Amino acid sequence: MKVALVYDWLNIKIGGGENTFAEISKIYPDADIYCLLYNKTKFDHFFKGRNITSSRLRHLPGFMKKNPYLMLPFIKSAVSKFDFEEYDLVISVSSAWVKNIKVARPTIHICYCYSPARMIWDSWPKYLDTQKIGPFRIGPISKFLITRMVSKIRLWDFYSSDSVDSFIAISNHIQNRIIKFYKRKSALVYPPVVMGKGSLVPNNKREYFLVLSSLSKYKNIDVAIRACIKNNKKLVIVGDGPDKSRLTDIAKDSKNIVFVGRVDDDKKWHYHKNAMALIFTSIEDFGIAPVEAMSVGTPVIALKGGGLSETVKSGVNGVFYDDVSSLDTVLSNFETSNFRPEKVRSSVTQYSIENFKNNFSNTVNSLKDTGRYEKNK
Repeated sequence: MKVALVYDWLNIKIGGGENTFAEISKIYPDADIYCLLYNKTKFDHFFKGRNITSSRLRHLPGFMKKNPYLMLPFIKSAVSKFDFEEYDLVISVSSAWVKNIKVARPTIHICYCYSPARMIWDSWPKYLDTQKIGPFRIGPISKFLITRMVSKIRLWDFYSSDSVDSFIAISNHIQNRIIKFYKRKSALVYPPVVMGKGSLVPNNKREYFLVLSSLSKYKNIDVAIRACIKNNKKLVIVGDGPDKSRLTDIAKDSKNIVFVGRVDDDKKWHYHKNAMALIFTSIEDFGIAPVEAMSVGTPVIALKGGGLSETVKSGVNGVFYDDVSSLDTVLSNFETSNFRPEKVRSSVTQYSIENFKNNFSNTVNSLKDTGRYEKNK
């Protein structure tokens, strides 16, 4: 059986999505890989020796390739030019566009969907308010023209989704989004998470709360900072990003808030293991960092919603809060001793890489043999 794997961007960032795609590529070591953009320098350690085809978007200027909205006029054409005629099975792994590839019968197309594209379904036109061309913000005329174009892309995205034989979602949360935007049912396979190793740190040795995240405004890290300042709790913040200046300004008068920036893997696990709890302040489609923390016995204080509603079990491996005031209450009453590190760790073993590989390959084989995953009525 000849297999092709298709991904949106292997270009700028290496995050959970890219690591998941790398694990999928190991399940199908002989599969050809297609993507919209490929950065050989950044990604060759994942895919060295593989047959990789990138789209015509690779010919665009560098500044455009770093700004997804600037490539919108060319997305449909780039996606439609891929040719999968010689393949028996095509697996697209997508949070944006490549699930809209054209795959002719009898080739089977299965999409592992991280999410329907948030840029066009959730964040528009507010998304444009944060974007710039060089030093200039996008003006009203440009917004109008781009918004008209996005309306057409939405229609393309919706109607093209019908040509996918079967969807696999990364969480129940994403299953609901696939129903909402594409009117399709989907199978479920949770993404892989690296499980922490080694001995667990006793509760009485844990000294701080932890945030581990990119420092972007939508992550709501200021909520954790203000809550820890108000409750006189030590907070260690691991990560960097465009919101760092604002966040450091909020914390400037507090000795309890410590920014450590980006760290290597050894340091990351050190901070996870020694935290009283990881504070997670955003709604995520799945949420890898909280599962990593729990894998080393560290409970999670999480904003209720999204994928964390499935991985965090209140009173077992964490606790939820609903708003800023309830986070204050959680922090003021939080007792590490209420959580047993061994129980926290055992609660997330199902998300291991090995389990993912088994679940993913079994699900793909089942869908491939069964045929089209029925449309939701």
